[in-house]
Amino acid sequence: MNSLVEEILTTEVPQASVRMWWLGQAGFVFKTPAGKIIYVDPYLSDAAERLHGFKRLSLAPMSAGDVRTDLVVLTHEHTDHLDPDALPVIARNNPDCRFAGPSGCSEGLTQAGISPDRRILLQAHSSCDCGGVVIHAAPADHGDYSPSALALLLEMDGVRVLHTGDTSLRPGLLRPLIDMKPDVILPCINGGFGNMNHIDAARLVEQARPRYAIPCHFWTFAEQGGADPAGFIHACKCFCPDVNAVLLRPAEGFTVQANCRPPDAGKEHE
Repeated sequence: MNSLVEEILTTEVPQASVRMWWLGQAGFVFKTPAGKIIYVDPYLSDAAERLHGFKRLSLAPMSAGDVRTDLVVLTHEHTDHLDPDALPVIARNNPDCRFAGPSGCSEGLTQAGISPDRRILLQAHSSCDCGGVVIHAAPADHGDYSPSALALLLEMDGVRVLHTGDTSLRPGLLRPLIDMKPDVILPCINGGFGNMNHIDAARLVEQARPRYAIPCHFWTFAEQGGADPAGFIHACKCFCPDVNAVLLRPAEGFTVQANCRPPDAGKEHE
C-alpha cells in the first residue's frame, strides 16, 4: 500500500479537529475524527498531458488505485480537477463513495461511469450535508473557462476550510463563504487562465482573515503560470501578519483544531 494512503487510513484524528494532506495542484484529502475521508479535486494521473499536452512536472503522491475514500468533491470540470483517468478507478474501488460537484461536472462524471445515484449536485448559494461534512458553495469566477465553477467551504467537526477552486480575485462573489469565518483558506496562486496570482491570493487572505492560509494550484504544469509560493508567504506577512501562511509539500499533513481556544494558546498544526 502507498505510504501516504496508509498514513491517511491509520491516522486517528482528535475530536474537534481535522487532518488534511496536500496532493499537489488543487488536490487535498481531509479526515475527520469519525474517520470520514474526503478527497477534493484529486489530480492523480497524466491525463492533462494525454488530452492537452500539459506535461506533469511534479509526481502525484499516490495512484488512483490506492485511494480509499467516502466522498470526492469537485470544484469544476477541468482535467486537473475532475481527473478523467483517476475517477473511474476511484469509483470502481470505492463502491460506497459519492461524488459531489457543480453542473459542469455532469458530463465528466458520466464518462467516468459514475451513476446519477452516486452524485451530489452542488449549487452556488446553497449548502449540502454530506454526512460528516457540510459543503457550502459560492460562485467562483473562472470566466468562460468554466461558468459553473464553485468555491467551496467544507465544515467538518467545527473546522471550516475554504477551497477557492479556480477563480480570479472576486471577494464579492466569495463573501458568503468569507463571512462564515473560515479557519483555513486554500487559494489558487498560479496566475494563469484567469486565476489569482500570489498577490491576488494574499489580498483575499487579507479580507478573509483565516487562522491559516495554504496556497495550492502551482508547479504542476509549465503552462499554468508563474506561481510564486514564497512570494505568497511574504505578501501575507505584509498584508495580514496575524494569519499563519504555510507551505506544504505534496503528501505533507497538517492538523487544524476547531477555534475553541484563545489565538495565543499554542499552534494547532504539525
